[in-house]
Amino acid sequence: MAENDSHYNGFPGMSRAVALSAPWKPDSDDSTPSRPSAPGSLDSNSSRPPAPDSSNDKPSPPSAPDTPDNQPAPPSAPDSPDNRPAPPSAPDDKDKEPPTPSAPPKPSSSGGSNSVSWLPVYPTPGATSQYYGQVCFLNASANTFPVNITIDGTAYVSNTRFGSLSDYDWVSDGFHTVTVRRATGPRTILLQQILPFTAGKKVTLVLTDSASGGLSMVSVSDTGCSNLPYNAGCYRFANMTYSGFRVSLMNYDGQTVFAGIGFQSVSSYKQAVAGSYAFYVTTSESYRIQNEIPILIGLGQNTSASSAPLLSFQADISAGQNYTSYLIGNTWSDGGLTVITAED
Repeated sequence: MAENDSHYNGFPGMSRAVALSAPWKPDSDDSTPSRPSAPGSLDSNSSRPPAPDSSNDKPSPPSAPDTPDNQPAPPSAPDSPDNRPAPPSAPDDKDKEPPTPSAPPKPSSSGGSNSVSWLPVYPTPGATSQYYGQVCFLNASANTFPVNITIDGTAYVSNTRFGSLSDYDWVSDGFHTVTVRRATGPRTILLQQILPFTAGKKVTLVLTDSASGGLSMVSVSDTGCSNLPYNAGCYRFANMTYSGFRVSLMNYDGQTVFAGIGFQSVSSYKQAVAGSYAFYVTTSESYRIQNEIPILIGLGQNTSASSAPLLSFQADISAGQNYTSYLIGNTWSDGGLTVITAED
């Protein structure tokens, strides 16, 4: 403490050496000195040394320092912000909090080999399909060359030919661009359409020949027949042949199942008892159409079919399932007319 060498206990001007009072004298004239009394004794022949009355003749006890410049600083109160340890940083301190993971990059919609395709986005096993629908493709075009079909640039079917039916695949809810290109030769775009897709719904996209000579895409909803009675399924019929061609579906009991189905049209579902059914197709003009039967029951064994049906086929219906028979093709191409029955 170099600064306090001339101070004692914080008092300026006081030396470390302490001044003592003068020695006392005996009151009697006897030259023999009296034995000093024990400290605190009240001997009559001697008196206690006079109590010093001057503050300058005895050391004074140190008083509490009253100047902040010369006293040691007391410890700060616990709530003093200057001397207490700094608390750990709050969670919102940007320098201390862990970094927030960045959002995944937005998929690129540009073409090229380095572009990011984001459809289809497959839900993980066990995840809900709250934001996804399902789509499958039927190629009903009579063109002889194969085609590729993409949604927003992502391939869904490749090298599909007339009569090909794909499995259902996932597609996210919303509007998406469906593109059809040649799979061989010049990869020109043959058709491009923006179509809506709905979460939780299934749809079949049917590629057909259009009346203008090009291609068109027909969206057929595969959701809509439920709450079936015991041991019954649902059945419907679709005409995806060519423009101007109208047909009816008959059973072999001579009953009309669906009447007057035009090009690119789909009938409503009908309840059908589980079993195997034989049908034939006729033009609406060549056969007198009777009222449609409300439901399909049993097996038709009658031979009262038209003398010249366009074609016949068999459909197997299971309880609790939905089915659609698609009539495709035409009467002049090599493929002719054919029926594809799909489980919806």
